Amino acid sequence: MENRDPARPGPGPATRLLHPDAGTFAWGATLPPVFQTSAFCRETAEEMEAQFAGKAPGFLYTRLGNPTVAAFEAAMCEAEGGVMAAACASGSAAIAVTLMNLLSAGDEIVSASGVYGGTLDLFRDLAPFGVRVKYVDRLTEETLAAAIGERTKAVFAEAVSNPGLRVLDVATAAKAAHGRGVPLIVDATTVTPALLRPLEYGADIVIHSSSKYINGNGSAISGVIVDGCAFPWNADRFPALGEYLRYGKGAFSARLKNAVWRDIGACLSPVNAFLNLTGLETLCLRMERISENALRLARFLEEKGVPARYPGLASHPDHAIAARQMTGGMAGGVITLRTGSRGAAFRLLNALKYAKLVSNIGDTKTLAIHPASTIFAHASPEQKRSAGVYDDLVRVSVGLENAEDLIADFENALKAV
Repeated sequence: MENRDPARPGPGPATRLLHPDAGTFAWGATLPPVFQTSAFCRETAEEMEAQFAGKAPGFLYTRLGNPTVAAFEAAMCEAEGGVMAAACASGSAAIAVTLMNLLSAGDEIVSASGVYGGTLDLFRDLAPFGVRVKYVDRLTEETLAAAIGERTKAVFAEAVSNPGLRVLDVATAAKAAHGRGVPLIVDATTVTPALLRPLEYGADIVIHSSSKYINGNGSAISGVIVDGCAFPWNADRFPALGEYLRYGKGAFSARLKNAVWRDIGACLSPVNAFLNLTGLETLCLRMERISENALRLARFLEEKGVPARYPGLASHPDHAIAARQMTGGMAGGVITLRTGSRGAAFRLLNALKYAKLVSNIGDTKTLAIHPASTIFAHASPEQKRSAGVYDDLVRVSVGLENAEDLIADFENALKAV
């Protein structure tokens, strides 16, 4: 399967990820060294004064910036086609600081209703600070026109929702949001830049829980924010950006890096940045294999009469959107299936041999979980329904195993159901 869109100029996705700077690092290294240090010394007090004042380049303190972390941020900018990036300690931290960078008490965001359970928890935590979240079932021109108000500061959605597997029509959502003066923020964790680059379809900010497919083997918790620096920020709508509005379309990232992201302190560790950089090098290859495996497993389940949901299946209601937006016809690695009851879901999970019971996605290994009792444990019944989470639902994150072995594993486990 060719992982490249010939209509796009420049190198293909795999080449971009392997050669983000078209060169090497210090001393000819093909990967950056891990600068595992808290701080960086300077020769003179005058030099340090200039750096703290922002008048001289360099690194001072790893919470404010680190060469290994900066290399990961640059690689993610290249991967997503962005201009500026900020790496965080987790995907949740990335969402939190993104919103804090824009919001004040009394503001609101509009969000797709089917977002990840941890994101719902985070949105609930915003309420004591006077921030309201409006949930919309599907992000269309009509629903966003009705939902966006004067205090709305952003529209938030997942490229493919986890675990509901709804596919966002990024161009439609971006057009509707921009027509009402607000940016579109897309959590692209489930698709990665190997399958979809939301900035190319009009999104303004892309967020990843890079603990997942970016890292690729479950060895590091991390998140990253990529800004396309294309949105026309203005003082009337976004007073929280304050003095940074003088940077024009770079205002969001300017405030993020020099205030909120810096001050909150949820920075990415250098070691985890390095692990993510090594993961990025094989991202396209992994997503190709994972997508192929997922499609084969989903087709097997469907043929067996098991209610399976996967954007790569023609039966999926958003299949046409996925086929139009995603590279090479791939649709990612997440499948959901209905088992008939909570007990049947547990029996299936307990009978699996290769699929590990892990609350994560994007690993080299196949992972499976019962979302209703785990990652959506704190969600209300209404929120679960909106997210497509039912008591008999099982979520599968397909890995790199031989597809034949995965199919045999699920065939055997289905006998327990």
